[in-house]
Amino acid sequence: MRRLLYLLLAAPLLLVACEKMQTPAQENATLTITSGDTMQLTHEGGVHTISYTLEGAREGALPTATCSAEWVTSIAVGDDITFAVEANEGEARMAIFVVKYGNAEQTVRIRQLSAGEAALKASYFGGIYYGSIYSPGMGNYFMHLSDNGFDASGMDKPNSKYYCLDLYAPLHEGNDKLTLPLGTYNLNTDDSAQLWTIGQAYSGYRESNEEGASLDPELYDNAKLVVEEGKATFTCTIQGKEHRVVFEGSAELIHFSDL
Repeated sequence: MRRLLYLLLAAPLLLVACEKMQTPAQENATLTITSGDTMQLTHEGGVHTISYTLEGAREGALPTATCSAEWVTSIAVGDDITFAVEANEGEARMAIFVVKYGNAEQTVRIRQLSAGEAALKASYFGGIYYGSIYSPGMGNYFMHLSDNGFDASGMDKPNSKYYCLDLYAPLHEGNDKLTLPLGTYNLNTDDSAQLWTIGQAYSGYRESNEEGASLDPELYDNAKLVVEEGKATFTCTIQGKEHRVVFEGSAELIHFSDL
């Protein structure tokens, strides 16, 4: 009887011990990637996030995340999975993340674009020439780069991107066709209207939604526009993310007096 009593008293302790010794492989957990099984990353690099849910696992448990690509670093697992990607100066490249918890396993395929692929191909580059009204001694060109341009009423088209540029360049003189002067324009954060600059206060990036309504614009952290014969290349950084836009052709300009 005494031996039986000892066994009965020890039974709960054995059950607790078994629970503590339980491994993830023995848990009936469900692992789901909620951010999608593919990710496309721009060429400039940075920190990215994979979102997941883990159901049926013990409290505080976390999955593991691995990736064998050398250009994927600083993998950290918490409520989300974060990782860093180096800038890509070569061809587009692929890598696979393996996320595991016990017998549950999910993969995420990531593709990082090359610098050439990352560029937005603009179909519209145009704007208004204000002369020296707002910039004594130099010309003021208020321009837009866009993937889709504007509708017949001059309004933003649905699901479109717009890069607004308040440019300061030499005055247009004579009766020649109105053109945007060739050269390099750099962002001027103090908005002092200097030659060959982009004024920050009236420049910025915006998008339109499915109805064509414009979302709040974002200012550029830094920006540069290079205008060549038949081509314009614009690069900027917005909240740490690099944007690159390329337009081939000549800019469309309207004199403000013709509006």
